[in-house]
Amino acid sequence: LLLAAAAGTLTTTTHAFTTPLLQRQCHSLQPAAGSNTALFGGKRRGRLTNNVSVDEDGKVANIMTKRQKQTLGNSKMKKQKGGGEKAAAAISPLLAEWAKDDGSSSSSSQLNDNDGASTSSSPVSSTVFIPFDDNDDISSSSTNNKKSKRKSNNKKKKEQRTQKAALTAAQTQQIETILDQIDDLLQTNNLDRVELVSYISSLVNVGLLSANKNDQVLLPTLKSIVSTKSKSAEEQLPSYRLAWVGSDAAICHVGTSLHKVPLARLQEVFLSLGYNRWELFEVIRILGPFPTVRNTLKGDVKLTKLPSSLTKLDREGVRMQISYTSMVDGTGKEILAGKADNIKYVDLDIWFANEKVIVATVPPSAEDQDGNGAYEQDPLKGDGSNVLFFVGEENLEEQLEKLRAA
Repeated sequence: LLLAAAAGTLTTTTHAFTTPLLQRQCHSLQPAAGSNTALFGGKRRGRLTNNVSVDEDGKVANIMTKRQKQTLGNSKMKKQKGGGEKAAAAISPLLAEWAKDDGSSSSSSQLNDNDGASTSSSPVSSTVFIPFDDNDDISSSSTNNKKSKRKSNNKKKKEQRTQKAALTAAQTQQIETILDQIDDLLQTNNLDRVELVSYISSLVNVGLLSANKNDQVLLPTLKSIVSTKSKSAEEQLPSYRLAWVGSDAAICHVGTSLHKVPLARLQEVFLSLGYNRWELFEVIRILGPFPTVRNTLKGDVKLTKLPSSLTKLDREGVRMQISYTSMVDGTGKEILAGKADNIKYVDLDIWFANEKVIVATVPPSAEDQDGNGAYEQDPLKGDGSNVLFFVGEENLEEQLEKLRAA
């Protein structure tokens, strides 16, 4: 009866929370000699028992934490992956036997070909690797090569540009002589317009390279002037003063025409270039006890080469398009164009340009053009009514202060 009661107690206490030690104890129970009773313990399914460890007395010794569970799970996953790789790398017995037979046949054929010559071969080590090329080094070297090629190409272009734009010493001397003659002529009271225009025309012709008429001298020179950038706040951009103009219509073509107001007199016109911008300063004096007025026109500049079919001249020309986007009046108030319809576009034809002189003309009107829109006559001939002659100004701010228009 005691044995039967003990058996009933053990069977009723074996459930899902039975510890592994108790389960092992249930498995170790054997039937007593001469007894007809046998005890069997079964292990229930579930993973809860894996998280609890029991000491020898059957008491709970430790409960697995969450971090330990994660570590255990990761290690199991790694083992499974490793086992999968090994299983994937396994070779079937038939394939191994075929490879063995093929290797023995190839070795025997080599022995027959060598006519009994004995050779010693060492087994190929699986740990010997062939180094790969460093792609990073290749890419970096190719990038450096591209940069160096780009720099060399830019340098060549700059050298070609300077060679084209450079004038000989004789040409430079001729230009200086003509500029002195023009300056002396402008100082006279009775100015001969035809003579002045002839000097300006000869100045333009000297600026051309006679060695190769296809070389562009004017366009790269003018581009370098217009795109000048000041390296410091004290450095002055290329500045010019309008020394002579052929007619009042030519001034109104590039200016504001405010000098036509009664009691107003146009004193000076200055020009500043740089950053692909055009700034025109009009200094207007009003008769009487009134201050000097300075109007400033600002706009962007676009340069294009004039085709010879349009000018019909054996001379290089550049069409300068100025788009006025803002104006600063005499009170210092800036008036912006705002809409695209309010932008004023002004065209000028440039025939000579350097740091000392700019020779420009107003493009011919429709009456002065033929059916194809080309020039009917040379703009640098006759009385020069469309000519604007600018000379370099070394200190623009100082000149504006003298005129009380700074």
